Amino acid sequence: MSSYWPRFSREGLTNSVAPIDYLEWYIPRLQETRTHNLSFSGMQYDWQLDKLLGDSITELGKPHINDIIDPRAIIAERENVSVDNVLITHGATQGINIALLTAIAKIRDSVNGEIIVAVESPTYAPIPQTALILADKVIRMDKYPPDSKLGNWRFDRQQWQEAIAQSHIVMITPISNPSGWDLDVDDRDWIVDIAKQNDVIIIADEAYNDAYRQIDNYRSIHSYGENCLSINSLTKVYSMGPIRFGWIISDIETISLARRIFMTFSGVMASPTMKIGSAALQNLSVVDEAIAYYRRENLPLLRAVLEHHGIVWNEPPAGVFGCFELPNNLDSEYFVDHHCKANDLLAVPGSMFSDALKNWVRVAWSIEPRAFKLAVNALDESLSSALK
Repeated sequence: MSSYWPRFSREGLTNSVAPIDYLEWYIPRLQETRTHNLSFSGMQYDWQLDKLLGDSITELGKPHINDIIDPRAIIAERENVSVDNVLITHGATQGINIALLTAIAKIRDSVNGEIIVAVESPTYAPIPQTALILADKVIRMDKYPPDSKLGNWRFDRQQWQEAIAQSHIVMITPISNPSGWDLDVDDRDWIVDIAKQNDVIIIADEAYNDAYRQIDNYRSIHSYGENCLSINSLTKVYSMGPIRFGWIISDIETISLARRIFMTFSGVMASPTMKIGSAALQNLSVVDEAIAYYRRENLPLLRAVLEHHGIVWNEPPAGVFGCFELPNNLDSEYFVDHHCKANDLLAVPGSMFSDALKNWVRVAWSIEPRAFKLAVNALDESLSSALK
């Protein structure tokens, strides 16, 4: 059986570069165009660019350099920082690349020997696998479902402390994929404290953070001070993936270095991306309202189906996706490729994020309620056939 989860070592890799295995699984199944889809990793919202841009849609091909609106200013105000704390990137994945290159550049002259990066698991594969390419060694730090089966996913602090103490950089995803849960507040503060005690740079992939802004104790990692980098984008929460618009926020010195690295690799941002991104940033509330509507309409249906099958549902307090463990030690890849496929439904096996989640399934409620109702009915039928 293939292994689709993220890689944390170079063992057995051709040219020391790991493939992004989950895409080898996911893309062919997307191409099947199953009628019902609960596999989305982000919000599905139709921006209708002609209405968003109006007459300015004819200006997309013109340089953005002299545009009146600087999208950094909108992000800076939203994040309570200066524009000099913000670097715009071509999406969050490029943000991961630039952030890691920046961290390595900051420490390279002071490190004797290997550059070591500690990365949490479960995770988005490009995070540890970018570190495998750019650094010398990656240490895995595990996160687990809560013992009570309800609430924030947790971790063994001794394991994490030992990993961070050995490392120069730590990479985390505060809103965990596939659980949809944010870091516990005490855990978040503890990670920052341990990193600072060990003079370790923190890089946080916060692509799902914006869905948590109304939750108590919300806080972005960049707000903890120097050597804390936050990566975000319009892709996951705000359904603007095709334009590849993201950003990094950190202290001014770090962003100045990141900007030089970005310019070395990419020159300047694409003008259509900047123009569409600027327009979207001024209208994010419409998607925030849609997310609230989808949660209100869709989640009761999902709760009912999972309860009907005796499945414990650890529902995240915000966001657009979550995951659950299949009963009877049922393999999630088999479940999706056989039982779900028989009902023309696509979901995501937890093994796409960690080898420890082979019996877990991620589902999203980020689609229009009428479509979701049909999809969750297909999920009900799939679970009935799998568990009979």
